[in-house]
Amino acid sequence: MKRILYICFALTLLVLLLYSCSKASRPDDWENLKYVADNYSLEDAKSKGYVVMENGSVTFGEDIWQDFVDLTEKKKPCKIRVSHYYTIDDSSRYDPAYYESIKDEYPKMYTFEIVYNGETFNESHYEEKRLYQSDFKYLMRYEGKAETYDATYTSYVRYVLVNDDKVTWDDIMHGMLSSKFGANIPHSSIYTKLVFKEGYR
Repeated sequence: MKRILYICFALTLLVLLLYSCSKASRPDDWENLKYVADNYSLEDAKSKGYVVMENGSVTFGEDIWQDFVDLTEKKKPCKIRVSHYYTIDDSSRYDPAYYESIKDEYPKMYTFEIVYNGETFNESHYEEKRLYQSDFKYLMRYEGKAETYDATYTSYVRYVLVNDDKVTWDDIMHGMLSSKFGANIPHSSIYTKLVFKEGYR
């Protein structure tokens, strides 16, 4: 009787394992990044186990992202894909002529692949059919209140790839807004979780 119960228990565990593996593909099963850029939909990205950001904030795969972060903190090689999906705002927020010129470009999605080799991060993505690749030394976590009073969110958590672990998010923002030559700080903002104000998102 005990042997039968043991077999049933083992089979149950096997079924659960197979079910969990079927929900998201492993990195070894991922399609070529160019194919993903040209063909994947939002649902495709989710079904493959990519982390998904929609209009600037994570909506799917927070646990997948945290697993990746945990592995990098242990210096274990790993990789992840994060899809950034954008829709166009309400037409009333745009100049009519400008809205007409860009509306057919949306929705759009960019998928970032981050490969960590135990020491450095390589980030790759396609944009307008062109492959962009960059190497970074650090994955930084920034947390704080909204940068401006009129933002649609109250606070943020951001993970950003940089080459200087002393750089702050304020430094990065200042560099992006500065008109001074050389002020921009090389970085790649990969993951963001926003806490939205009531009535937004």
